[in-house]
Amino acid sequence: MFQRDVFYIAGYDPRSYRYYYALLKENLVKQNSISHFGLEISPCHLTHNKEVFCQIASQESQTNYHFLTWDKVVRKYWSKTLWNFVCDFIYFLKAYIFSGIVKTFTQKSRTQLLAGFYPIVYFIGSYVLCFVVAYGLFVWIKEWNLYVAIAMILACLWIGTKGILWCGKRFAVFWLSNIYVFCAKYATGKINEIPNLTLEFSQRILKALRENQKTTHYEVILCAHSVGTILAISVIAKVAEVAKNENLNLKNFKVLMLGQCIPLVSFQKYCEAFRREMEVAGNVGVFWCDYTSKIDGACFAMLDYYKASGLSVKSPPLYLSPRFHKLFTPITYKKIRYNWYLAHFLYLHATEIDGKYNYFNFISGVKTLEHKVKE
Repeated sequence: MFQRDVFYIAGYDPRSYRYYYALLKENLVKQNSISHFGLEISPCHLTHNKEVFCQIASQESQTNYHFLTWDKVVRKYWSKTLWNFVCDFIYFLKAYIFSGIVKTFTQKSRTQLLAGFYPIVYFIGSYVLCFVVAYGLFVWIKEWNLYVAIAMILACLWIGTKGILWCGKRFAVFWLSNIYVFCAKYATGKINEIPNLTLEFSQRILKALRENQKTTHYEVILCAHSVGTILAISVIAKVAEVAKNENLNLKNFKVLMLGQCIPLVSFQKYCEAFRREMEVAGNVGVFWCDYTSKIDGACFAMLDYYKASGLSVKSPPLYLSPRFHKLFTPITYKKIRYNWYLAHFLYLHATEIDGKYNYFNFISGVKTLEHKVKE
């Protein structure tokens, strides 16, 4: 019986582990019907110290799938009002435009540059349209009644603001701007909860490694998605430092990153602590693979973020593409590639066609992660 512990860090999302458990369960059932893995998933278990996990089992393997939750932190920094969005807008200009790092993004990843400007264009464009409509109504109505014309302007701006907020939330515009601001603050250590949070995550991984040092047919996989990959860098560094002090063998420790956006922090001018963590993580020597896709507009597709950040390490990640176009039918893929939100989460979804990338194969079965990837 092959045993493994998977520790999953979600992206910048205010939704709790329940959403990600439902996503995992739904797609695991779909993948079962296609790949015939014979996997069964248990309900979520909540331990006495509020750790959440479920079990994924087959005849040959058992996986303890741990949710390393940080949605409470996300909700604390989540923008909710128009004032919050305006503050995000100003902070974005300061951190990415006026700082000059926009040049780096232009050279390394134009897709991310466009994604960063998307909320700005939406915000300014929407209000320009709103003011044009309001002014047009004012010019038309003022000849009849000036007071009614002024009232119409105020009503138009109020309705326009409501519409801008609704559409912005509906299409995740403000979610994107909030992510950029969060990452800029992360780089300078302004997210006070992160040190304790990543320490807690690393301690849970170390506990599993310690308890299974002599277990054969066993592995620990740290899996992180989206902004969660940034936290994962800090977690890997902490695990490596403790393991070195304790002479703990990390041969069973693996890293799987999906849709990473690490340069949102590593490209910042003032991120010395994070860059040191990147160097520690990149010199550990564990098996580390990084999957990104060109259709995922919210990631830095196939970018060597160590080289792009000016860092040289002994064991950088293995940069790979899931090649989604070979995992779905042409009709489905055509729909997916124009849905950037779905494309960003596609790494966690069931495929329609068996291929080299299969998330549920990575987290189950009798072979190790490196064996499956290198096959």
